[in-house]
Parts: sequence; structure tokens; C-alpha cells
Amino acid sequence: MRRQLRGAGVLLFALAGVQVQGAALAAEPTAADRETARTLLIDGREKLSAGDAKGALQSFQAAHAIMGVPTTGLDLARAQAALGDLVGARATALGVAASTAAPNEPEAFAYAREEAEKLAEELAGRIPSLFIRVTGLPAGASPKVTVDGVVIPPQALGFARKANPGQHSIDVEAPGHAPERRTAELKEREELAVEIQMKPAALPGGPAPGGAGQGADVRLPPGAGEATRPAKDGAGRPAPAWAWISGAVGVASLGAAIGFAVDYATVRGIASSECPEGACDPRRYDEERVADLEARWNRDAGLMIGFGAVGAVAASIAVVGFAFPLAEKANAAPRARESIAVVPWIGGTLGGAVQGTF
Repeated sequence: MRRQLRGAGVLLFALAGVQVQGAALAAEPTAADRETARTLLIDGREKLSAGDAKGALQSFQAAHAIMGVPTTGLDLARAQAALGDLVGARATALGVAASTAAPNEPEAFAYAREEAEKLAEELAGRIPSLFIRVTGLPAGASPKVTVDGVVIPPQALGFARKANPGQHSIDVEAPGHAPERRTAELKEREELAVEIQMKPAALPGGPAPGGAGQGADVRLPPGAGEATRPAKDGAGRPAPAWAWISGAVGVASLGAAIGFAVDYATVRGIASSECPEGACDPRRYDEERVADLEARWNRDAGLMIGFGAVGAVAASIAVVGFAFPLAEKANAAPRARESIAVVPWIGGTLGGAVQGTF
């Protein structure tokens, strides 16, 4: 009986060895597999050199699925890094570096492991970190925090969460509190801290938070009750439309007055230098040029004074409108109309002097 059992055990062991050997032979890539993978690697490297990292990634993924050797893994990690998937690229590179060397394997495999280890070390310094801190919760409360849809264990909150560069969404939920969402933009090598302040949820259909009979202290967000406060008389009241119109007229008029004042100063300079004491050199100025100069003198003086007066009055009215808005009550006493007097004086011998009250 013992001999029969021993013989059966030896037979089973032998059969198992044959099955393992057959499976190993079945897993061995064929010549067609190797040629296909080689073609895919060449295609992927050409695309990566041309800047088509997405196309290169597809070729490298197919080659690595066929062969699963260090060389295909290294190319796959490089394409992932080129696309900004630094976390995935580091994981692939670490897998290549930790792979076991087979007997009589090509030297290219050993070289790929060394390069993968270097790449993994480089990527470790480029991957940014996200620090999430949740506040506003009772002691012992554990919020549900998800980053890009992945749940983060409460024990891991506050520690560095490695993530790829780019935009990430952070969602936080806690019983009795309103859900919160934040968006974080990460850059390479950055360490970004995000603090999320949780707020108590509103009580549907219940009395106002903080009222009598409430068992919990529910606080409103800052500024939530501002809309119910009565505004002071005149506070926040917009300026009337006529104040804006008057201000625009005043600015335009004053601008025109300045323009004519500049031209008037030019005419006076010409008259002082070329026509001293009102007498122009007849060899340079005939009667027509003298008349033109005199007309320009009087025109600039009159328009300067006119536009200046209009601008001053309009600007003053606009100031009154902006500073003291009119009361909307029907029985408000009308304001006394204020008058502004401008007495310009322009002297000179050419064309006489102009003086007046506006």
C-alpha cells in the first residue's frame, strides 16, 4: 500500500513538473511576437521624437503587453512621463528596476533596469505634493475626502498626497455639514496646502439657526444675514443719471477749454515776438495775416472762457449729484440753487482785452 502511494506521489510530481514546463514554454514569446514588439518599439520611438507622445504611448503599451521585458517597460515609462503622468511613469520605472534578471538575458535588459532606476529617482523629485486639511468639524469626526473621485483614508489626511501636475478636484463630506468642493492646480515639484473649512448644513423647514430650542449651535456663513438688515437713508444709493451726464459734459468742456487755452498761449507768443506793441512788420505780415492772427486771438479767448465756464458749472453740478444724492421722499425740502461766478480776464494789446461775467 505504501509503495502504491509513493508511486502515485512521484507520478503526480512528475506530471506537475511537465505542466509547469509546458506553461513556461507557452508563455515564451514567439518569433512573430518579438518581431511585432520590435516594430512597435521603433514606431513608438519615432513618434516620441516627433512630439507625438500620445501615439508613442499606444505603441509602447502594445509592445510591453506582448513582451513585458525591461526594454519595453522603460520606453513605456518615458512616454508616460512625456504626457505628464509622472506618478504612473514612476510606478512603471520602479517595476522595471525591480524585475528579476533571467539567466543569459540580453545586456540591453540590464541596461534598461539601470536607466529605469535613474528615471524613477528623477521623477520622484518632479512629482508635486498635495496637503489637505479639513477644519470646522467636531473632535473625532472623520470626513469623507475624495481627490479626483478617489477616497482618501482619514488617517492619510494632512500628509503629502502625490499627484500629477494639473488640475485636481477635492470633495469633502461630513454628517451635519454642507459638502465642500475645491479645485487645486498643481505644478511640478510644488507642495500645495489646501485648507477646507466645513460649515454646518442648513436645517430644512426648521427655525432659524441659533434660535430658541435648538440643541446644536448652527452658525450661518459670514454675510448670510446682511440682506435682512435695513439700509441707512441714502447709504448705497446710486448717483442720479443727471449727475453722470453733467460730469461728462463738464469733462468734455474743460478739455476743450484747455485746448483753446494752449492755442491762445501760442498766439500770444507769436504776437509778443513778431508784433511787439501791436505793430507787426509789414514785410512779413500783410493786412490779411494780421486780421487772421487777430481773429484767432479773439476766437481762442472767447471759446476758452466759454468752455471753461460751462465745464466748471457742469463739473460742480456733478459733484453735488455724486456727494449728496437727492432724497426720494416727496416732502423733502428742495435745495437752494447755488450760483457760480467766473470772472476771466485776458489782457493784451492786440485785439484789446476781454472781460466779462458768466
